[in-house]
Amino acid sequence: MNPSKLWEVARSRGWRTRWFPGFAFGCWMAVLSFVIPVTAVDPSVHPLGQPIDAGEIQFTLRGAAVPGESYAVECVYRPYRERDVKKTWHLGFLGGWIGGRSKELIQVNREEFHSFRQRLTATGSNLTFTASLRDPDGDYHAYQLETVRVIARRTGTFEFERWTSAAPKLDSGFGLQCAAESMRGVLRPSGLGAQPLRGSAPLWSTLRRVDLEFVRVEVPIIRLFEAQQKHHWDGWRQTTPQAWPGGRSIVVRHVSASTVWREHEYDPFPSAREVPVAHPRPLAEVLPGVQLEVFWPEGEPLSFPETRFEADVEVVAVPVSQLPPRLRELLAQSVRLRPGWEPAALSAQEWKELKASVPELDLPLSLQMVPSAEGETTLRLERLPGFKESWLCLFGAAFDDHRRFVITSLLVRPERWTGPLPQ
Repeated sequence: MNPSKLWEVARSRGWRTRWFPGFAFGCWMAVLSFVIPVTAVDPSVHPLGQPIDAGEIQFTLRGAAVPGESYAVECVYRPYRERDVKKTWHLGFLGGWIGGRSKELIQVNREEFHSFRQRLTATGSNLTFTASLRDPDGDYHAYQLETVRVIARRTGTFEFERWTSAAPKLDSGFGLQCAAESMRGVLRPSGLGAQPLRGSAPLWSTLRRVDLEFVRVEVPIIRLFEAQQKHHWDGWRQTTPQAWPGGRSIVVRHVSASTVWREHEYDPFPSAREVPVAHPRPLAEVLPGVQLEVFWPEGEPLSFPETRFEADVEVVAVPVSQLPPRLRELLAQSVRLRPGWEPAALSAQEWKELKASVPELDLPLSLQMVPSAEGETTLRLERLPGFKESWLCLFGAAFDDHRRFVITSLLVRPERWTGPLPQ
């Protein structure tokens, strides 16, 4: 019906003109809401997908604080149903006239989450706090707890956010004992990378008490090469990272050199959106566990300016043609995500077995730490007579009171790279 005709009918029937314009406008907007598409991002509702009963979770993290330390606890809440997402609608009639970028007539603002933050002070060595299972802000009464984020000096930023409908049955290596209403044990944040936790502690609908001994393990950085530090303006070229189950690979070269570097990165904390991978599966021609390959056909010494050894390093070297089965097995084991284990780590006993499996051979390469122009030390690699086949070099550094070793690996090849070169 034409709006002018509708107005005439209204006047002829004696409708009150002071409210009819608003009523008519509302009718037209209702029609438009069906005719004009409203686009918005898909809702990010609560991962549990079901309602959680109201209540509180009492947290105690023992040994996680310094007396008098200030720390923060942030709770993030989300609705479990799309219809509970708070929305506001805005008309976009003037958007194109006054500089607005949106072309939509009706714009929707969605509040898919709401945060509540507390600032607390530790009275002793423990962090104690309470998290409400329902949003304490009455305007968000339909939102329920999704994430508890602890921000403190000793803990760093640590999250509880892996939701299950009931107490999870976890591998004992995680150190967490989960009952219907409680979670106890040892919290070792660096050892939570394996499935199903993927780097965060669990939560479930009936949980009401968390009492954990916090253990922060300092893992030294053992790094040889970092592709992201090779910049285009310095003459470096990189390929787009090639993904594979559990990681990705990237090829790097410098335009003035024949050497090609291929870096393999293994995911320390797999994304919740990815299919779980128990054993990383790199490219078919890549030895599982190898982190850096260098294709080095000519004899100029190589420098590794991104070298960073935060602890004393032991080096083990072996030609690929004589790679012991036990070393091959342990190399692959080092990049698997095991419950309670840090990424790229072996036990002290495993490292001892690895070294014992290697035959005693002269290394046709010279590995030296030399001063750099920046006043630091860097790794220098120089070939010696007899370097005619690929050699695998493993670098290991002890941590956790010498109970474990973090390792990195370098595979040096004397042949030329035959794949496509990054342009």
